[in-house]
Amino acid sequence: MLNKLLQSIGIGGARVDTLLATRTCVPGGVLEGEVRIYGGKAPQDIEAIHLSFMTEYEVESDDHTYKRSADLGSVRLTDRFTVQANQELTMPFRITVPLATPATMGKSVVWVQTWLDIKSAVDPQDRDYLDVKPHALVEGFINAASRLGFHLVEVDSEKAAYRGANSLPFVQEFEFKPYGGEFRGRLDELEAVFQIGETSANVMLQVDRRARGLGGYLAESMGMDESYVGLSYTQADLPRLDAMLADTVRRFC
Repeated sequence: MLNKLLQSIGIGGARVDTLLATRTCVPGGVLEGEVRIYGGKAPQDIEAIHLSFMTEYEVESDDHTYKRSADLGSVRLTDRFTVQANQELTMPFRITVPLATPATMGKSVVWVQTWLDIKSAVDPQDRDYLDVKPHALVEGFINAASRLGFHLVEVDSEKAAYRGANSLPFVQEFEFKPYGGEFRGRLDELEAVFQIGETSANVMLQVDRRARGLGGYLAESMGMDESYVGLSYTQADLPRLDAMLADTVRRFC
């Protein structure tokens, strides 16, 4: 009876530890590893083992910035089972990284949260941070922008104005500035938000024009110097993506 009481508040109960084959992954790729469960001082029924891909994003409110967590997708690894006292169990896994997982660039962080679902008890948890590389379609865009003279200067995750197709409460924004090429002196910055699909990417661009002349300064002061435009492309478009991007941006300069 005492053991059950202690286990219910997390003392002397089962523990969990996740070991990853590698911490480096890419959205849409595969993450492999194993979950190790260590039994406590008495047998415990485990309703399930869950793995969740988690991230943080920033929310601004009343001139303050707060961080919130978002669940990118969860996987149930097991059904109900019992771990005996002092027993050690190992459960390998191979799961797909959600396509909406942000790259761990700039301020963005991503981790795998593992927990044991135990009724009437504190759920044992484990957190493992990941090194998420940009999806190939995002990396292709970054390279295309670089060839046009844009430098990636900031990446962060912020609360979305509305929930899009992926129903997540945030977007990851990539901010570029033109340090060379034809857009230097014509744009202040270019911001990009990506929605990655199985075979294609949709990117929403915010084109921030540099103020030129009195009319330009008036437009800037009224917030009219920013334009929004969408661009869609596939893997096959990557060799000419710089030309596609230049044609799109040029319309607003």
